[in-house]
Order: sequence, then C-alpha cells, then structure tokens
Amino acid sequence: MEREKQVKLSGLIKIWLVSISLIGLQGCAVSKTAQIDRETASELSNQNLDLLFATEFPVASKDEALLKASRAYRSAEFSKAQFFLVKALAFDSSDTEVLSQIGNLHVRKGNGKLAGRAFHFALQHDPQHAPSLEGIGLLYFRAGNDEAAQKHLEAAIAVRPDLWRAHNALGVIADRANKFQLAQRHYNSALEIQPLADSILINRGYSKYLNENYHSAAVDFFTVAERSGDDKAWRNLGLVYARQGWYEDALESFLRVEEERDAYNETGAIAMSNGDHSTALRYLNEALRLSPTYFAKAEKNIAQLRKQSSHAFVTPE
Repeated sequence: MEREKQVKLSGLIKIWLVSISLIGLQGCAVSKTAQIDRETASELSNQNLDLLFATEFPVASKDEALLKASRAYRSAEFSKAQFFLVKALAFDSSDTEVLSQIGNLHVRKGNGKLAGRAFHFALQHDPQHAPSLEGIGLLYFRAGNDEAAQKHLEAAIAVRPDLWRAHNALGVIADRANKFQLAQRHYNSALEIQPLADSILINRGYSKYLNENYHSAAVDFFTVAERSGDDKAWRNLGLVYARQGWYEDALESFLRVEEERDAYNETGAIAMSNGDHSTALRYLNEALRLSPTYFAKAEKNIAQLRKQSSHAFVTPE
C-alpha cells in the first residue's frame, strides 16, 4: 500500500513538532579551531530582557546566574531563565551546556534562528556535543529536511544513546522512508528512556498502522487515550477501528473528541474508503441530519460516494 494513499485515506494524526524556521542555520558545519568569544553572549542576548531584568536581578558570578536560571525555569518563567543563562554565558562563553540550554529555550519560544545559532556556537567549541547535535537535528526535522536531520540526530545518539527525542524523530524519519522495522526500533529505544511520553506511543502506533498491524496500533493509541485522555489518541483509535470495519467502536472513539455530526461524517468517510457503501451512506446521512446548518464535508462525501456506488440515494428531509 502506497504511503501517500494510506495517509490520505486515514487522516491519521501523527505527532509532529511545530515547524520552526531554519533561517541562519546555513553553515552549521563545525570547526575544531573555531574561537568563541564574549560576543557570543551579546549575539544571543535580548535587549528588552536586559532592560527588564538587569537592574532588578543583578548577578555577580556564573554560578549565581545558573542557579537563578534554574529557579526561573522551574517556575516556567522562561524569559527570565533565558536572561540568566545569557548572563552565565557572559562569564564563560565556551560552556556548551549553557549554549544548548539557551538553544532549547529559543526553540520553546519559537525562535528557530537564535536556537540554531546557540547550538551552532556550542558545536564550534565541541563538535561532539550531543544535546546540540540533537537540537540542530530536531530543527532540521521540523523544517522537513530529513537528510540533514538524520545526519545530526544519528551523530547525537552515537555519543548519547539516551536522547529519546532524537530516537523519536529518527523513528518518524524511518517511517517516511517506509522503513517500519527501523522506526519501531527507534520508538522502542525512546520508550525505554521515556516510558510515559505520549508522543512516542502515538508515533509508534502510527508506524504500526502504516504497516497494517492494526491490533497493535490500537493498543498503543488506547494506552495513551486511557492514560491521558489525549484527543489525538482517541481520534487515531477511532480511525484504526473504522479501518477494520468496527464502525460503532470507531464512532464511540470519535465522539470522545468531536461533535456528533463530525463523528458520524468521519466514520462514514472511512466506511466509504473501505468500500462499505451502504454503511457509509447510513453514517453520512446521519451526519447531515445532525447538522443544524449546511454540512459541506458530509455533502462532499456523499457526492463522492455517488461516484463509487450504484446504490439509490435518498436525501434526508
């Protein structure tokens, strides 16, 4: 089964991280002789944060700055944490751990340009710095550059096999290449490190779905749905049930996260793709009945069904 067809028919939700621009990431090749000076801290700083925090929160040493950064991060005060990390960097611009932490904070804030710059500075000092290799690899992954992402992520886990996000992303990359067994190995490695990460189980379930291992995929989705009530897990579970022709079970799962009309439409659409035309018509007509206004999606699905079937259609009153 072709992957594009599978994804189109299933509508299955995979956990992708939010895309982040890689502007300024060109030239990520590292050099052992590259020199990092105190201008690094200035380049990664934020003048607005300096004006906001500098007077109120002075720091006298790197250790004090790191301590305050840690406290701010634990309190979810990420801008303040960034300010203190940059202050720590001003005392020691070659600290790769601090640079990596700054990069991750910029990722959290959606600033891929500064995140990439921070990781790049770290790798200039230490080309084998695993967290920074992972950080750049994940930036490439989110931008859809699987080749560059795979290169950096594999380099990262070669140094640090315990980086679960790298394994998770490598699993997705393997799935995109239809290398399902390799993908499963990466997901399993990630789960050994982070067994309660919902994203890994959802990705693993999706991989199993693509390989038509529906029962095992359903187990992964159900585990997440029951454990955390994740909407994506419930919807994916419904899609797997519907793909196997278990339409009432599918409907029940969809109703957990969708309005009635949408749940019936979703079930009917998958029944149509399964070739179960009479069942599809029943669910799609119910979707129309439940909608107080014109329901374009259901109308479109019924029009598509008319093209695929010679059944007599009756438009509900």
